[in-house]
Amino acid sequence: MAHIVRKLKEAKPAEITCGVMRKLTDAKDFHGMDLVHVTIKEPTKKHYHKKLTEVYYVLKGAIDVELDGKVEHLKEGEMIMIFPNTNHKAWKKGKTDAEILVVCCPPWAEEDEIFVE
Repeated sequence: MAHIVRKLKEAKPAEITCGVMRKLTDAKDFHGMDLVHVTIKEPTKKHYHKKLTEVYYVLKGAIDVELDGKVEHLKEGEMIMIFPNTNHKAWKKGKTDAEILVVCCPPWAEEDEIFVE
């Protein structure tokens, strides 16, 4: 296969602890990474990953991301890269839901998400 085309409106929504997730790709498509669209409605639970590096890119709204106790403020057009073994959680700023694109490398796996709160 030379390429993959996905449309957000065709991606199946799944309820997650912080809002709604729509997977654009997963490990079946490419073992090196996956792309996920997340609408943040509520704060995520604090967690870390043993293997996964995540990139959050803010598409709409603004978010705060706590990383090992330090808070980073991000708005549209900004990103943060979160390395393995970093305790982190994110929440929207203000009343408007935030939308982010999450790049996961390697692809997200349930057994690699360890909750700490």
